[in-house]
Amino acid sequence: MISWLKLLPVLAAGVGSAAFWCPLCDAGPAVVRAESLQVQSADTASVRLHISRMTCGSCPVTARVTLNRLAGVYGATVTLEDSLGIVRYDPRRVTPEQIAAHLTRATGFGATILPDTTTGPRGSGGA
Repeated sequence: MISWLKLLPVLAAGVGSAAFWCPLCDAGPAVVRAESLQVQSADTASVRLHISRMTCGSCPVTARVTLNRLAGVYGATVTLEDSLGIVRYDPRRVTPEQIAAHLTRATGFGATILPDTTTGPRGSGGA
């Protein structure tokens, strides 16, 4: 019988990897590489995109994967229902215009930068 303590992964921080105890084989630490993770800087920015010409359930996946492959992009979410893409990126490495152009060039989807309504006096709900 496996104890509850063995079922809880014990993570050990490492540079570019994490080690944990396998609860099934109890064979000691296994190392998992985290090379694909990008470290986010304190000045991470977000851009909202209206993405046109998405027609099926796999289109948002295609857009998200394409956006995530661009250097300087930390992560992206894309939804078909509202044709919205939200991209977190490093403004020192890439601009919103470059992100939109990359998506259009690589996929054929249209990408329009939406205004940021979450900051400043206009986004606070005041008149």
